Amino acid sequence: MKKHLLIICAFAFCILACENQENEFDDFGSTSVYFPFQTPIRTLILGEYDLGFNENDNNHRFEIGVTMSGVYENNKNRKVYFELAPDLINSTLLGVDSVNVQVLPSSYYTIEQESPVTIPKGSIKGRIPVQLNDAFFEDPLSFAGDGEVHYVIPLEITQIEELDSLLTGVPVVDSPIKIKSDDWQTVPKDYTLFGIKFMNKYQGVYLRRGADEMTNAGGETVNNVYHEEFVVKDELVTLSTTGKDKIELSNLVRRGGLSSPGNVNIELAFNENGDCTINSFDEDPYNVSGSGKFVQDGDEWGGEKRDVIYLDYSYTDAVNNETHAVKDTLVIRDRNVKFEEFTVELTE
Repeated sequence: MKKHLLIICAFAFCILACENQENEFDDFGSTSVYFPFQTPIRTLILGEYDLGFNENDNNHRFEIGVTMSGVYENNKNRKVYFELAPDLINSTLLGVDSVNVQVLPSSYYTIEQESPVTIPKGSIKGRIPVQLNDAFFEDPLSFAGDGEVHYVIPLEITQIEELDSLLTGVPVVDSPIKIKSDDWQTVPKDYTLFGIKFMNKYQGVYLRRGADEMTNAGGETVNNVYHEEFVVKDELVTLSTTGKDKIELSNLVRRGGLSSPGNVNIELAFNENGDCTINSFDEDPYNVSGSGKFVQDGDEWGGEKRDVIYLDYSYTDAVNNETHAVKDTLVIRDRNVKFEEFTVELTE
């Protein structure tokens, strides 16, 4: 019996003597550094954005990052040297007629971190801050549609310290073009064509309600009202950037029970007070004119205040000899922000 008690006590002592410790893992055999994306599109989100942090965007700043691999925890500072690499998209040097992106003019920005950038102890990322100036936002090439971009900042890693290797890729041809993916079995990641564009404070997806009063050649009027019981059920309309303070959108030419000839396309140009003038967009044939107002937190849905744009405009449908007087209320639903990459196109 005493023997059994002795065994039990010894077993209990072993259990009590044990303590939990964090799992420790060995690092991989070597470390590498690279740009995580070769053709990203960074969209500066101007104005309010309730789904993320965009203070840098409103200050016209952003960062280009490098990333290291091969360690569970980085225990030292590591340096990554980089340089501007405009030759990456130089059509003459590439032997092609054109490339679908161009280098962001140097007068539009300042890279605030001189080479090298440090990957600090405790992190696996190094950040290169960039400051844009006002000239960028006045250029019509500084905004673009979904999945599109005009300007890039081309960077290439040239040297490393306290790191073992660069991810320079594995080619499948003798003289590969770095930015041509077909030339590579494993694409290189020692460069980035960092696309940059902006969306102004008015761009987003809105919930539209309103009324369109149509008057025909005989003076008869038809009122077309579009308004659901709940705001969130109203029709959706996308407002897209056409300038620093301009947006475009479309609305259906509403004719009651008669067939519609299509959409009327309009552009809103805002001043610093949020007032806007309304005109036809992109040679639209309807001769639109009117005015509007942006009001921060001027409407509500989902128990929260929402930005709203009020519109009052008229236009002429010359084909059907009809005039339209429209009053719309546009309530912001979301900014429709998403991660994007572009595809490099070489035209030969």
